[in-house]
Amino acid sequence: MKHPIPIIALLLLLSSCTKQIEFDGEESDPMPVMVSYVEADSAFHVKMSLSRFFLSSGNFKYVNDASFRAEVNGVSSGMTFRRVGEGYYLSDMSLRAGDTMTLHVSVPGHGDVTAGCRLPEVPVVTDVKATPKYAIDSEYWESYDYRYPPYTYTDVDFSFVLHEPAGRDNYYMLQAFVVDSATGERERVVLQVDDDVIYDVEVSEDIIDLGSGVDYSSGWQVLFSDDRIGGQRHTIKGTVQSVSFLSTGTVVLQICSVSRDTYLYLATLKAQQYSDGGITFIEEPVQIHTNVEGGIGILGAISPKYEELITISVQPFDYDEK
Repeated sequence: MKHPIPIIALLLLLSSCTKQIEFDGEESDPMPVMVSYVEADSAFHVKMSLSRFFLSSGNFKYVNDASFRAEVNGVSSGMTFRRVGEGYYLSDMSLRAGDTMTLHVSVPGHGDVTAGCRLPEVPVVTDVKATPKYAIDSEYWESYDYRYPPYTYTDVDFSFVLHEPAGRDNYYMLQAFVVDSATGERERVVLQVDDDVIYDVEVSEDIIDLGSGVDYSSGWQVLFSDDRIGGQRHTIKGTVQSVSFLSTGTVVLQICSVSRDTYLYLATLKAQQYSDGGITFIEEPVQIHTNVEGGIGILGAISPKYEELITISVQPFDYDEK
């Protein structure tokens, strides 16, 4: 190594220049935060909390004394909410696809917040197909007693035809789950959509410019708009990845129509996560979309369609081979 002494001296000089800089700006007051996803034909939760200054430490403060008033299709609905956890409230009514709702929430000491949504129509889907790829997780057997059954894991390739309604903008979200036949428990799994039309970033002009490097085609949630497929039937193909379980389970694909606000909120949230919160010297922070007046957050609207792709059983295992 050449010139070790100057290099060490430089490191010592840099370390000695470290200085703690105190924030000299104006600290923002806490704002009410509402997060809720209204799913068609289901009671829904509303999470209420207060925002926190970005340099503050400690946990977020939940709002446990909020009061609610809801208007459905322009008429006072009589909908009530009961608190079921720290800052969590559950509605006593559900909405249908096509319904609109305006939700008013009073937060003592912080004023009122208001948000509105319209539940989109349930997506029309046909020709659903699925093909599994079975495998036994060999690593399981290297670390566990052979007397216990092995995991089965597989990727599941799927395809379906989406019938895109013409004359309006539409937004979609895909999720996948494995439902264990023995326990009924539902586990969310990662999926990947391969579609050069939807995700052709060279030609697509989406409703917002989220920058490059953000992958909306894979993860727990896959997001896309009808920017390139509006008013047409379009075949969508993808893979549910690394499904694993100990007993018979059913792989379920959830195909959702979502409101524009829901799409923008989830898309900007993912972009913000990709940007490391935007706290760098070379990029602007991503502004997370909100549709809450008087506060921040999201009142989202989701109309899902559930498709059972395939039921998979744990493969018989020949213990004599071990």
